[in-house]
Amino acid sequence: MNRILVVIVTYNGMRWLQRCLDSVRSASVKADVFVCDNGSDDGSADFIESHYPEAILVRNGNNTGFARANDLGMRYAIEKGYGFVYLLNQDAWVLPDTFERLVDAFGTGRWGIVSPMQMRPDLTTPDR
Repeated sequence: MNRILVVIVTYNGMRWLQRCLDSVRSASVKADVFVCDNGSDDGSADFIESHYPEAILVRNGNNTGFARANDLGMRYAIEKGYGFVYLLNQDAWVLPDTFERLVDAFGTGRWGIVSPMQMRPDLTTPDR
């Protein structure tokens, strides 16, 4: 199976980070984590560094914007030869089988994009 890189952009996201990052850690398929912190002043980057040492952490000195921060993660994935990239918002989380299901859905195709349905926290209603 190709390696998966989860890219998370943070900005003052302390209240969500543990659930977000723990969900990736608990996934049935291992994934590496790349966090780009956009100059948080709530201790987000320090929390990630101390509680998730396996995460690749980039500390931007200021808020460079969501797209630019994701671009850093995508570039890293390309440079390091990852087969899959999963963009995960700091206030979201994945279910244990999310990566497994997405990789299975992708199949053996060489190119493509696969994305899960974004659900509300009750997991019964799509988030629109």
